[in-house]
Amino acid sequence: MAIGFDKRQDEDGRWEVFDTGNDDVVLIDGLPLSGMGEDEADEAIRQLHAREISPDRSPEAP
Repeated sequence: MAIGFDKRQDEDGRWEVFDTGNDDVVLIDGLPLSGMGEDEADEAIRQLHAREISPDRSPEAP
């Protein structure tokens, strides 16, 4: 499965970055990548794809 990230706009016009594999908002150090401007979201996606930052991993299912 390929790992991918994208952005979407919320009802307040702010942007959030989500994991395209599970549709969840990406967490970095427990904080959601949400409430951002579009340029900030684009930069976060660039950094995620370049592996300059890494998303938190959800616990594995039993």
